[in-house]
Amino acid sequence: MIDPAERIIGLYDDKAEGWIADRGPALGGLGKSIDEVEAFERFAAALPRGGAVLDVGCGSGWPWGAALIERGFRVTGLDASPRLLAHAAQTLPEGEWVVGDMRAFDLARTFDGVLVWYSLFHLTPGDQRRALRHLLPHLPPNGVLMMTIATEAGVSIGHWRGESLYHASLGASAYAAILADGDFIRDDHGGRPDTGSEAWILRRRTDHPPSQPNVVPGLDQSAHQG
Repeated sequence: MIDPAERIIGLYDDKAEGWIADRGPALGGLGKSIDEVEAFERFAAALPRGGAVLDVGCGSGWPWGAALIERGFRVTGLDASPRLLAHAAQTLPEGEWVVGDMRAFDLARTFDGVLVWYSLFHLTPGDQRRALRHLLPHLPPNGVLMMTIATEAGVSIGHWRGESLYHASLGASAYAAILADGDFIRDDHGGRPDTGSEAWILRRRTDHPPSQPNVVPGLDQSAHQG
């Protein structure tokens, strides 16, 4: 039997056309656990005009990358699916689209903002910690992070287009501790309490020391086990 957690990258790449069709080109939509339009406006307002944004787990570039580009931001998208990124490159040539694994990447530069929208939760708890270790150094002092979380810790298996779909959460308190250790301060959050999903906006403290590549306080190797 295929492990749903190991299947995630292949699943989205194999069913890229299905994901593009199901996700659609616009923010929002019925049944969303978080108001995407409201979240987008909060994130855009927190960023400098024309700033550089890294979208981690960007998929096809739609709708978040497209909306950010339309608003005048410089977007770099990172995703592990070559087929989804090919769609992004074809339809959104203004963006930069990079094939990469969020668990092990270093773009050797920082961004004004980093977006992690419903992507981290497809990783195991250990791999989420590993991904944060690589992700957070891409934000300088005063950099803005927006990420979605499930407030309760646990693992759940959904279903999409005939296959199992893995989800996991460290829980709000664990995410808060990791981010605080990285000198991030919560600006605000939004979501629907009844769904257990929230979108956090955080800003890195201005007195945060320059990061060494892929080093985040509180994320030592012993914390990287699932």
